Amino acid sequence: MVSQEEKIIIPAEKKSVGEHINDKISHVGEYLFMALMSSLGYLGRLGMVVLEFIVRGIINLCELLAVLFRHLGGFLGKPFVRYGKAIRMGQTEIRNAREESALKGFATWIRVTGRIIFGKRGIAVTLCNYALPVISCVFLFNIVTYASSMTYALKLNVNGDFVGYITDETVFTDAEKIVQQRINYMDSNTETITFVPAYEVDMVGHSSMLTQYQLADKLLASMNAEIIEGYGMYIGSSFYGALEDKTSVEETLDDLLDVYRTGAQGETVNFENEISFEPGLYLAESVVSDDSIIRLITSKRSVAAYYTAQEGDSPSAICDTLGMTYEEIAALNPGFSEDTVIYVGDRFLIDQEEPFLAVTVTRLESYDVYTDYDTEHYDDSTHYVGSYTTYQVGVPGTDRVTANVSYINGVEVRRKEITRITVTDPVTEIIYDGTKELPPDLPISIQDVGYGEFYWPIGTEDGGQINEMVYGHGGYYGHSGIDIGAPYGTPIIAADSGTVILSQWYYGYGNCIMIQHDNGIVTVYGHCSYLHVGVGERVTQGQQIADVGATGRATGNHLHFEVRINGVWYNPINYLPWHKRAPGCVEY
Repeated sequence: MVSQEEKIIIPAEKKSVGEHINDKISHVGEYLFMALMSSLGYLGRLGMVVLEFIVRGIINLCELLAVLFRHLGGFLGKPFVRYGKAIRMGQTEIRNAREESALKGFATWIRVTGRIIFGKRGIAVTLCNYALPVISCVFLFNIVTYASSMTYALKLNVNGDFVGYITDETVFTDAEKIVQQRINYMDSNTETITFVPAYEVDMVGHSSMLTQYQLADKLLASMNAEIIEGYGMYIGSSFYGALEDKTSVEETLDDLLDVYRTGAQGETVNFENEISFEPGLYLAESVVSDDSIIRLITSKRSVAAYYTAQEGDSPSAICDTLGMTYEEIAALNPGFSEDTVIYVGDRFLIDQEEPFLAVTVTRLESYDVYTDYDTEHYDDSTHYVGSYTTYQVGVPGTDRVTANVSYINGVEVRRKEITRITVTDPVTEIIYDGTKELPPDLPISIQDVGYGEFYWPIGTEDGGQINEMVYGHGGYYGHSGIDIGAPYGTPIIAADSGTVILSQWYYGYGNCIMIQHDNGIVTVYGHCSYLHVGVGERVTQGQQIADVGATGRATGNHLHFEVRINGVWYNPINYLPWHKRAPGCVEY
């Protein structure tokens, strides 16, 4: 043993520089390897996470698809399950029938087979239900795709030269009219130009189509004549010349409209005929000056106009209304004087001026109108049959109407109602009709007057025609007489001699006359436009007593004629000569 003190110390060997470098490289390589392996470990774990996510997503998708296919299979297979059940039931039905007889079994087989294949829910119907929608969709898709991909136009050649593409032949027709209108303006000396078109169907884009105005410019440009650019002035469809500058004419047109503008709410002011300025090419000789156009559009023209006499008119009143003298009216209407008898509906020719350009003004106006009242009848046993007592007088109601009213040159031409609000309700008229039996010794009865003894109440050769019979003999419910259609103002004559007992506005009858005849019969003449006789006057058979009209509850010009005996109305046909009747107006 060598003691501690006796140990021999052996000095370490020195390493060379090369050995130190190798050691360093070895350590670096070891660190790099460890880092690489750590990175690969992290990447491996990350890859496993991503792979697990993808696999889980695929599994979920497969489960979802499995559910969908299961439902789809159930939906698609449901008919076949039904057919299976139907076949099994059919087999049982066939088997039971065969046990009874072979013939019955065969017949049952045919019936079951037909039901399974062609029944309401059979195989054939099911196949059609599945196949037809698919086929229809495919067919429709192909048609739409094909149609949308095709664009056709007409290739236009005029007089042998290519001009352009148009949508159809009407474009050329309209363009030719425009050109001819410009050429033939105001007795132009230009020779008649003809255009001979030729068409070919071709495929082309929409952007290259010519309008009728573009085509008109091309046609004009092809002519051997002096052409300028301007604005063609059109009033309605008429061409009035080309303007190099339309500013002053437009200002004049606006001034003409200003005359009619009041600034009222909802007011519109326009020319009756549309006025337009079409830019384009025009013949130099069709150019007109601004002043000539302005003189034309601001001028007035004389037109034949008529004044229709109203109720209460007299010769002097007509002169005052028209602002004309007797002589001026007589010059246009020979025989007119201060002694002329005026009837409602008479027409008088008057000399009237109106602007060259008619102006339409539409305003929102409010006004009150009357509404008809109802009439209620009650029995009164204290008075004789044929008499009545008015217990409550009917009063028309009032409605406030708001309407768009249109005027042309200050004369109303149309009225369109917008709103209607009830201001006051009508008061119902209440009448008590007598029901007490008449005394037996009355001097008149239905048998006392022979058929056809009355004159026909329309006093013209034509005599109108019967449009409605009395109730109970072809007329509508409650119609108490006959309606005889005739023009407004046609004379009405007394059917027989007698005394006028009523001549006034009479409820729904409008202007009405009643005549008490010597034999006790009362004749009634309703809806008259004008009454010529008054109460108490004695009239003779055939005398004019009124004019045909449409007053009261009437929808057209006609005479409502009644025959009453002791307050009861009878069929007037029994007392009148036969007369023509409207189609479908028959007595039964």
